[in-house]
Amino acid sequence: MQPSWQNDPCPRWCAGDHLESDLPEDRVHRAPGVAVPVVSRRTDTDLVRTAHPEEYEIGLSRADGSTETWVYIGAGPGEYLEVSVESARRLIAALQHVCGREE
Repeated sequence: MQPSWQNDPCPRWCAGDHLESDLPEDRVHRAPGVAVPVVSRRTDTDLVRTAHPEEYEIGLSRADGSTETWVYIGAGPGEYLEVSVESARRLIAALQHVCGREE
């Protein structure tokens, strides 16, 4: 059953689980995330670069009542990027182009 606060129906990709008791900041449509193993590189204060294996999650979200969908890419609260779907498409094209140079 749809909570009384919900302004619009869930997008087809929404995992649901909306509750009447959801706080305003939690009233968001979210897709199930996709886990991707990655190796990231960080540079410390001494300019030493170190590779780290980790797992990024990729998912969609849209605030209830909004028309803008966001793509989340990240490893948790302190390490993430959220871009619009249109921006994600541009990033995909640029990554394919740049990675194609590696071959």
